[in-house]
Amino acid sequence: MVGDLLPPPSLGLAHASFAEGLLVAETLAGLPSPAVDYAAVPRVTYSSPQTAAVGLTEAEARNAGHDVIVGSMPLTAVAKGTVHGRGGMVKVVAERGGRVLGVHLVGPHVSEMIAESQLVVGWDAEPGDVARHVHAHPTLSEAVGEVFLTLGGRGLHQRS
Repeated sequence: MVGDLLPPPSLGLAHASFAEGLLVAETLAGLPSPAVDYAAVPRVTYSSPQTAAVGLTEAEARNAGHDVIVGSMPLTAVAKGTVHGRGGMVKVVAERGGRVLGVHLVGPHVSEMIAESQLVVGWDAEPGDVARHVHAHPTLSEAVGEVFLTLGGRGLHQRS
């Protein structure tokens, strides 16, 4: 795709290029077209284990001047993670008393888990807002929900 050739801030990822292509097509058609929010584009590495992230890292958030809180949890802390037994983790970076700035995942199938976090970061949601959503059981995504619960002040059984 054309977007693969763009310099930063473009990410050179197929799905980012797709969004850039939509932007071009809509602009040429005279339609309103919001800019691509690169901070809310998920980044996935298809390795073993997989990695997936959206938004800022803890270091990037601190360097940008945010008062940061961080929650993390091993995937093995939820039932499906224990069954898989292959490790991994969830890390959420948020502003103290504010929005989620970044979500980082390592483990099996995390490429399939990042979409929820993309919405959270892209819509400037706060951990407490997301903590109200129920995650299916048993799933690996329960770990993401548990971290949001903890950062939202309602943690059940995780460390932050």
